[in-house]
Amino acid sequence: MSIDQAITDYLDAYFEAWNRYDVPAMTALWDEDEAVPIYLAEECDPHIGWDAVLGYWNVDRSKSERLVTWRNLTVKEAAPGLAIALFDANWSTYIPGSRLYPKPFGGPVRITTAMRRKPEGWRMFHYVEAPLASIVQLRRAHEDAVDAALHARLAAKNIVY
Repeated sequence: MSIDQAITDYLDAYFEAWNRYDVPAMTALWDEDEAVPIYLAEECDPHIGWDAVLGYWNVDRSKSERLVTWRNLTVKEAAPGLAIALFDANWSTYIPGSRLYPKPFGGPVRITTAMRRKPEGWRMFHYVEAPLASIVQLRRAHEDAVDAALHARLAAKNIVY
């Protein structure tokens, strides 16, 4: 199996566990032998070490709903058994009873991970989410709002953008 396919399968399994919020399954997909794992979600300070990572994950999220989807994987085997992955993701969540966000909300992020090949397969030990700059998010929102009819008219005139 190619490294790209192996990491694709890994990410599918990891985000399937995340979307169920199955902390034991998520933890099992990390390199539990790593003394100092790093986990940086976009909304908070870095979590360094198992106590910090598990402290972040073990917050009761049973009342909320979440969905993370991912795409556009680039993988580089930095050394034998060591991979660096870069991909895009979109997170969506709904927190019932939230006064700040009474409706579902979400956003795009870019994620980079570092993984080791273990006997049981690839395992993360480093995870960083990077939100898109607000100017990039705003530009994409405006581009996504263009009516399909205008795209069709431009295509009919062979205008490529």
